Amino acid sequence: MTTAVLAPCLQDSVNRYARALIVPSRLLALHPRKAGGAGNAAALAPAIVLGVISAFEGFVEDFSATAFHLQGRSFGQIVKKVNFSNPDVEQFEALVKKEFPILAPMIGDDFSVDVWDPPEVGTRLWEPARVGWPQARHTAGGWMQVRHCLAHGLASGWQSEVWPGPVKANATPASAVLKPMKDGKHSLVLHGAITCARVYRAAAEHLGRLIAAQVGETTSWSKLPDFPMYKTSLEEYLAANPPRGNEDNPGVLTSE
Repeated sequence: MTTAVLAPCLQDSVNRYARALIVPSRLLALHPRKAGGAGNAAALAPAIVLGVISAFEGFVEDFSATAFHLQGRSFGQIVKKVNFSNPDVEQFEALVKKEFPILAPMIGDDFSVDVWDPPEVGTRLWEPARVGWPQARHTAGGWMQVRHCLAHGLASGWQSEVWPGPVKANATPASAVLKPMKDGKHSLVLHGAITCARVYRAAAEHLGRLIAAQVGETTSWSKLPDFPMYKTSLEEYLAANPPRGNEDNPGVLTSE
């Protein structure tokens, strides 16, 4: 549902989103990001995922409601249109296409985001990848399933576990975005949480910019945390953590 107080402009809605991402970004900064067992720091990954997706859900509701308000729509109309239940990227895209059909051909244009690809079973290597809109939307759906499992106690995110499949047909399963382990189990680690944060943040900005331009507003997204792939710059990271067994691909990192 919409927030009780509408943002007076879309920039205020963006600023609220940035504020909601402060804690997840600071949780990321707390992680040691060192090879080997993460210990209690392993709890940071599921906490980041929950915080990031919660912030996105609030942003979609707030930003959409504000955009509709700026178009002169009544509060009754706004409530009917912004009637989400845990909106993910696909649902936000569907709303944009329905309410702003002129924007449909522009969705995904010039969009890309750097993420981590999960390793194969029996390996620890996470490879950096740059994905476009269709893959980002697919990945976001998987992370929404992770959020559901965590929120409903179907998985803890603390260790290697079996993650139940989605109820809805054709939904991306949580296992598709997690680190595969033995015996059909999967693990939620920091690399995955970073990917989740980067995908949702990038998708929010992409669709948000399109809507803002359509209603005649300019927005700045510079206050949003970046959720960096590396603790320091890639060069500094490699100097402190020489690649092991994969010298031909220095961007490949091992999981926690």
